[in-house]
Amino acid sequence: MELLFLAGNVQDLVEVVPWTIVAQLCNLLIQVYLFKRFLFEPVKKVIKQRQDEINGIYTSAEEADEKAQAAKKDYEGLMEGAKTEAAQIMKDATSSAQTRSSEIISEAKQEAAAIRKKASADIELEKKKALNDVKDDISTIAMDIAEKVVEKEISKEDQTALIADFIQKMGDEQ
Repeated sequence: MELLFLAGNVQDLVEVVPWTIVAQLCNLLIQVYLFKRFLFEPVKKVIKQRQDEINGIYTSAEEADEKAQAAKKDYEGLMEGAKTEAAQIMKDATSSAQTRSSEIISEAKQEAAAIRKKASADIELEKKKALNDVKDDISTIAMDIAEKVVEKEISKEDQTALIADFIQKMGDEQ
């Protein structure tokens, strides 16, 4: 009997009651509505807010990256400009140094030429002076010899003529 009792309970469990199905469907629809209204909608809003925040972060990161790239490009341009300017300064300094070096060498050559010219003029002057001294000495010696040979005094005009003749002969011999 127990078995029958159990079989009867099982049958009650399997039996389809239309009002129960309708009530369960209404309960299900109410639960879906409540979940949608109070659970899914707020969760969607929170997810959308977080997605918007993340998108904003990505956008600001991209903008910062673009600014950094632009700053890097500007920096590289400035560095290239500085390198070019430094090279130009070095080139100008080198050419200026070469020009100054050429000027100094030219001035030194001019000074050396002037010193040589002055030295040549001094040598020529000293030569003439020495020649005049020698002429004077020779004329004195010649006068002394002439006086002894002639044993008489020679007049000033005769003396000058003799000296000039003697110097002429000495000049020809050299």
